[in-house]
Amino acid sequence: MASAQAKGSGPGWQGACVLATALLWLRPLLLRAEPNGTTADVCGKPAVSGKIFGGQNAPDQRWPWQASLLYLGKHICGAALIDAYWVISAAHCFQKSHEPSDYRILLGYHQLQHPTEHSRQMTVYQLIVHSEFNKRYFMGSDIALLQLHLSVNFTSHILPACLPGPTTKLPIHSSCWITGWGMITEDDFLASPLQLQEGEVGIVDSEICKIYFQSPDSSSSEYSIHEDMFCAGDLMTGKSICRTSLLLLISLRTL
Repeated sequence: MASAQAKGSGPGWQGACVLATALLWLRPLLLRAEPNGTTADVCGKPAVSGKIFGGQNAPDQRWPWQASLLYLGKHICGAALIDAYWVISAAHCFQKSHEPSDYRILLGYHQLQHPTEHSRQMTVYQLIVHSEFNKRYFMGSDIALLQLHLSVNFTSHILPACLPGPTTKLPIHSSCWITGWGMITEDDFLASPLQLQEGEVGIVDSEICKIYFQSPDSSSSEYSIHEDMFCAGDLMTGKSICRTSLLLLISLRTL
């Protein structure tokens, strides 16, 4: 995941980004997969809360569902724990390989380079990339599930995020949070010890977002907005989660 201050680039980018919202197709599968029915009791309840504005270091325990996706031992994307056995990430993170053994999930990390007694590294049993990813239109259905070999023990540092219901709607201008260990600007990587970053952005009206995603080629659909997407960003400061055409999944909390 890119950090809170990563700025977009390319034609029409002003800090607004498209986010895949295909979580709903996964919900029936996840409900059947819950091992003990306790996820709903603990999801979305971090030990540390409160409103913090702007891109900056995230407090420890504020985002206990934040995960790091490793490919061959290297951090490549952010992810989110959503159940004792399941982690969700973006489909575009798996274009190099669909072999579960190539990936690991880090949980309970605040600084990626400094694991603690709360940190866990999990192996992946099954990888499910959305079958329609990038087929009907650019970056469509950009979502993937990872099933872990072992169940995660929930702690104050490792808790699942809550899944949206089938009727959930995010009103325009709702506040959401972006989190991750990615680049802090278009040109600058996050420095050691790779502390988790956070920032607040707002939901942007899709029609307004389409203006910012206009392509120089009118026949191109590269920057098109569709029904399984929404936009979030800060048009005044440029805070966002995207670089060029790279689409990244984020942890969201509506306020």
